[in-house]
Amino acid sequence: MSQLSYALFRNTELIGILLALIALSAAILIVFQHIRPLPQKITPQTRKLPDFAKPSQPEPTMNREDYLVMVLLTCMYALVSFWKLGTPVFPNTTWQPSITAGAQDIVLALEDETSFDAIYAIYGEGDNNHNPNAYQIGWHDMKISGSNDRTSWQVIAILNEGSVYKYEIIEGNWDYRFVKITCTSKDDTLSEIALRNNDHFVALEVFEDAYKNSSYPASLIIDEQEKIPLVPTYYERSYFDEIYHSRNAWEIANGQTMYATVHPLLGTNIIALSIKLFGMSPFAWRLPSALFGVAMMPLMYLLLKLLFGDVTSCAIGTALLAGDFMHLTTSRIGTLEPFSVFFILLMFYPMLKYCRTSFYDTNLSTQLRLLAFSGIAMGLAIATKWTACYSALGLAILLFTNLGQRFLEYRKACKILARGDSCETWQASAMERIRNKFWNNLVVTLCYCFLFFVVAPIVIYWVAYIPDHCWKGDHWSIANVWLKNIQMYTYHTTLTERHPYESTWYQWILDLRPMWYYIYRGKDFVQTIACFSNPLLTLAGLPAILFCSFDAYDKNDGAAWFIVVGYITALGPWILFVDRSVYAYHFYPTAMFTIMAIVYACKRLMIANRKWIFAIAAYMFAYFFLFFLFLPITAGFGTSLEYIHSLEWLDSWYFG
Repeated sequence: MSQLSYALFRNTELIGILLALIALSAAILIVFQHIRPLPQKITPQTRKLPDFAKPSQPEPTMNREDYLVMVLLTCMYALVSFWKLGTPVFPNTTWQPSITAGAQDIVLALEDETSFDAIYAIYGEGDNNHNPNAYQIGWHDMKISGSNDRTSWQVIAILNEGSVYKYEIIEGNWDYRFVKITCTSKDDTLSEIALRNNDHFVALEVFEDAYKNSSYPASLIIDEQEKIPLVPTYYERSYFDEIYHSRNAWEIANGQTMYATVHPLLGTNIIALSIKLFGMSPFAWRLPSALFGVAMMPLMYLLLKLLFGDVTSCAIGTALLAGDFMHLTTSRIGTLEPFSVFFILLMFYPMLKYCRTSFYDTNLSTQLRLLAFSGIAMGLAIATKWTACYSALGLAILLFTNLGQRFLEYRKACKILARGDSCETWQASAMERIRNKFWNNLVVTLCYCFLFFVVAPIVIYWVAYIPDHCWKGDHWSIANVWLKNIQMYTYHTTLTERHPYESTWYQWILDLRPMWYYIYRGKDFVQTIACFSNPLLTLAGLPAILFCSFDAYDKNDGAAWFIVVGYITALGPWILFVDRSVYAYHFYPTAMFTIMAIVYACKRLMIANRKWIFAIAAYMFAYFFLFFLFLPITAGFGTSLEYIHSLEWLDSWYFG
């Protein structure tokens, strides 16, 4: 099927994905046909307020259609996201030299055949705790020599530098009975080495090892030959920033001293948990990102339900998220963005609920629970990545917008009561309640907000470091966590290194510069991965956010204000304060509010004239046409160089 799919569409996986999506959709629809309609939720009555006071808004009820659309879109996206995510089979055992030795040799014997045309080598991390003076990772002029008599040796390759969990393949044409590996650095590691002969690996055995009785015998470099792929692609190896995050996660999972940390460690701890449960492999270190990417789908639906209330708007927005290139690409790589963006959405959800209530007609305890939930989610977001601090500013703006509205209502009530204007008994009673409640509720809210949005996030941040060994020869403490974060801050603020695929904020909102992650050029197909937005998302997103901004100002629209605040606080700091190299994936949090802005504009258009539904349907069709058209670029599925180049529509787009 892959060959047919490639022949027809230059996408090795498209036919399989489409057939699976059809089968999955049919199964979900059949299941929902047998589910009884959900009972309608009765919204409790709130106390009446005067006309000038904005009452709490009832929470929209999720009905059967809502759950059907939400489950259908989530499952369909999950299928694509998990499709060929990564192999669960990966070399795990790693050899490292004895720290008491100088130069160390290992001699391997080729058992049956002596001809080979390629050397495959891969390294993981050694036991950093074993050698207190160095981090044992990588290659440092590790020599590979060949011989037939073990007297005369010919150097055939030198392993140097390379990247962790990536295969180094050196091709040639050799015929030797013995292969010697010479290590001169105590920092070297080697997980596996294999010799290829045409379409198979030749059998090897350890012939000479002076440290065969040590904790790290030479047998560790040939004990997982069956796990080495003949054609290693993204599926079987690390790429882009996985060389940092998967390594750090392995260190956490194995209680190792960490080599380097430039981000908070909650997200890395989540990846480490997956490695602990499923073993070290591309599938294990990508699984958490994929799960959080899938979890964003129902979370987005619930946010849209609060904002707009109707199934159509929720379906449009959730589908836009499902078809966004950046969401798919970033959820299929073992990095931190899916965790931070999920927690950002999660912290805005209860804040949106809070902004729909008033402490004049809603129990203060109900509001405080929402604020507590928002603060905890904010703490989780910041403990994953500092960029969540930008969106945390949005929470503060929304909080004080709500409290400011309550203050204006309080002042209005005081003026009316002071003038002694005639009004109905219930209105006078309501205004008395406003006057009596405001200061008490304000002070209590602010005190608890200090606890929820300052104390709780700090505690979460510090606690997130407990499972980790960030300090060589030392241990966790508040002081050590503080010092580690000073180092992180210094790293990010003094980073001057440039990158060929860096971009700027205006290139993000116009989709001008994708971040190119990976390419494999094989004999039969090519795989490439780039991170950028669906062009139709950014094309509609900019006018949509301008439209929202106008309505937030001119119509005092609460939904528009929420979207604009989320958008500006996610994007604004990148414009005003950050001068280091930045990349397309930094737009990811802003993209969430771009989607909401497009939905807002679509709803306004449909309210103005129902005929707009046809234009919106055409837009959604084109949006998903592009999603499937670009799948080989965003997911790394097999294609051809000609196909890749045909999609480089702008001079600044490069996919290989």
